[in-house]
Amino acid sequence: MNLIPFRPLVYRGDLEGTTSPPVDIISQDHEARLKSSPFNITHITMPRHGILENALGTLAQWRKDGVLETFGSDCLIILDQEIHVGGRRISRIGIISPVETSPERKDVLAHEETFPWAVEERRKLMEKTSCQLEPIFLTVNGTSFERILRAAVRQMSPAKTFQEPDGVANSVYFLTDPRSIESIRQSLQRENAVVADGHHRLQATRNLYLESNGENRDFWKFTMAYVTSLQSDSLLIGGIHRVVSREFEISAFMESIREYFDVREMNGDHGQESIVLYDGKYHSISPKPIAFDAIGCSKKYKYAGDPSLVSNLILRQIMGMTQKDLSTKVLYTHNRVIAVDEVDSGRSGFSFLMPEWNKSVFISMIEDGRLLPQKSTYFYPKVPSGIALYCSDSIRISGRNLQ
Repeated sequence: MNLIPFRPLVYRGDLEGTTSPPVDIISQDHEARLKSSPFNITHITMPRHGILENALGTLAQWRKDGVLETFGSDCLIILDQEIHVGGRRISRIGIISPVETSPERKDVLAHEETFPWAVEERRKLMEKTSCQLEPIFLTVNGTSFERILRAAVRQMSPAKTFQEPDGVANSVYFLTDPRSIESIRQSLQRENAVVADGHHRLQATRNLYLESNGENRDFWKFTMAYVTSLQSDSLLIGGIHRVVSREFEISAFMESIREYFDVREMNGDHGQESIVLYDGKYHSISPKPIAFDAIGCSKKYKYAGDPSLVSNLILRQIMGMTQKDLSTKVLYTHNRVIAVDEVDSGRSGFSFLMPEWNKSVFISMIEDGRLLPQKSTYFYPKVPSGIALYCSDSIRISGRNLQ
């Protein structure tokens, strides 16, 4: 893969109250809380009333007022995150920089399908602002990458630090030493990257690249990305639960579901390693061999928690959902409590509770060329938005040739 240093647009002051999670996991209530801070990045990434001109106007005003400023030299941003999981502290390190993602390159690999409407929504916002407002999330399989990043920041103090409400502590470093930058670039030259988060933004950037020419084409040739090691113990992969509208009655489809799955009622939620159907009661659903045949799964990588079993077999084939239904009649959440509460409250009809991913299984499936349904994986900790923006005017002031 090919990444380059850049001159990001950054907040002049500290980052408390300015960052947010990625927009696709922000609820309406959470959006309101974030926007209570006058300079939170969501005022741009989620513009008022969805009007693109509001995003452009806010961005321009913040630049004029000095809220945002262009970093003074070419850099890579190193982000070190600490979280507590299961009573132990773990740390994950990665970089934020533009990565070459033009369609001709085959070294940035998507693992999920996209919703066309979501791609277009992101494309319009990036085109209007001439900026990439959030990094996509990439992983690489190399074992030396994390060690090289740790060595690069060993003698540095973080330029900015902030803590997220969920307890993730973030330290931000701006690496400007040309030799260190080149060492990091060279360590990734032979690596392929797998997209963890940001499939819609990646496709939107690629579409803008194909639609552009000249200097604009040079800009959209690269996508701002966070890159970390897939082998890191602190890179965690959860499942994303499917919560289905009351318009669909699960009882009408149970006979067909039992043709493909062994269905067993459970005494409580004990299905952390398997798919669970919740309709007021918990039911484990274990796929029969015919279920894997129905989704075209290779014999080598049959995984009982495969999201294709739910999205493609149950929701599409058995229940007859359309692509539009999958985006409008299904709520996707990584929070198991929310997925259950939606049903208990009567707001939704039933939920499919998905297990945590086994990382080695995920890697094997992606290496096998599998393209999973939309919203199949939840990589965490998430990468906060607002640490940096990548804007088209930065390529005119950068000292680096993008080619």
